[in-house]
Parts: sequence; C-alpha cells; structure tokens
Amino acid sequence: MKIKSALFPSLIGTTAMTMLSYSVSESKDENFKEPKLLAELVEKIFADEYKSLAKPSGWVMHYTMGFLMTAVFQEFWKQTDTIPNAKKGAYAGIVSGVAGILIWKTLFKVSKKNPKIPFKRYYGHLLLAHIVFSTGVALASRFVTPFQDDKQKSTS
Repeated sequence: MKIKSALFPSLIGTTAMTMLSYSVSESKDENFKEPKLLAELVEKIFADEYKSLAKPSGWVMHYTMGFLMTAVFQEFWKQTDTIPNAKKGAYAGIVSGVAGILIWKTLFKVSKKNPKIPFKRYYGHLLLAHIVFSTGVALASRFVTPFQDDKQKSTS
C-alpha cells in the first residue's frame, strides 16, 4: 500500500474521530480525548525536562495509529477486491473498535497512574468513535487509487 493512498483517508478518519471525541468530552464533561489521554499516559514515563513533549507525542501517536489502521483497512480492501463504502467502513469500525478497546485496556493496566475517567463509558465511546473513524476512512479511500470506481478513474 502506498503511503500517499493512505495519508488522505487517515487524516479524514482520524480527524472525524477526534472531533467526535472532543465534542462528546465537552458535552459530557469527561475526558474522552484520545490525544490528551495518550499524553497523560506518556508524561509519566518522560524525565522532567522532557514532559513538555507529552502533549505533541499524544497527537503524533493518535494520528500515527490512525494512519496504520488505514493502511491495514486499505490492504484488506485491496486484497479482497473491495471498493470501500460506508457499510464496509462501519464493519471495519466495529473490528477496530474492539481492537482499540483492548489496546486501551492494556495501556491502562500497565500504566502506573490512570486518568480519572469512567472506563466503561469510555470504552463504549471508543467503539462509536472507531465506527466514525473507519467510515470516514472508507469514504475518503474512494477518492484515492486503487479504490476509485470506474467513473472516477475515467475523469482522473
């Protein structure tokens, strides 16, 4: 999979997910903001003089993971000769949501000090956020090679 093919859809999907998480966080007065939670977790492992790197590290990790998941989805769709759509994106979101929940549970388990969040609600939110992410990735992937349909290919 070419980096160029995954970059645009990963930015669309990850940004959509992040916007949802920030909106839900504000409306529920909770911290469901993935970049901020990642920053809180990594801040604990940085030496004092490097703690200022925690916030940008949280954002870099969040968008990097989005890119990697996009590349995996696109490779799967390519191998199965599938043109991604909203329904296939939602299915991918359920799978990636379950994987994301397991990853976050592991991160919280190995962390010395966890953030103060309602974990069960956060995991439910993660499932929805991954459906939004994956649907965004699927729809945005339709605009990049090799997923353009014949009409799009002929106008490119």
